[in-house]
This record gives sequence, structure tokens and C-alpha cells, in this order.
Amino acid sequence: MGRASCIIARAEATFATPEGQELQKKWGVPEDFEARCFVLLGSCRGDYPAEKPRKPGRSVIVED
Repeated sequence: MGRASCIIARAEATFATPEGQELQKKWGVPEDFEARCFVLLGSCRGDYPAEKPRKPGRSVIVED
């Protein structure tokens, strides 16, 4: 798809705030889920690096 990503930790602090908890409700994230990081997506310039293998069932995508 020509996309690149960057993972940033410390999402726990963001979603511990009242505003963060409201976003989780708005996005339909179950209350017993805890955010661990943010994933930023963008366009990749140049050669796209090889994809790393992922463990199945380890991530949930919530789209707004």
C-alpha cells in the first residue's frame, strides 16, 4: 500500500485522562482493554522495508 509506520509508547497516560476515556468509548474500545502505544501511518519515500512477521490476534484496529 506504500505506507510506513512508527510506533510510539506511553498511550496508557493519554487514555487514562477523561478525554482519552471518552475517545475509547466513542471508538468502541472495550473498557477492559488498555492502550499500550500509538501507531502513526504515513507515506514511504524510497524502497519500502520488508514486513516483519506478526503474531496473530495480538492487535486490534479501531477506526474512527
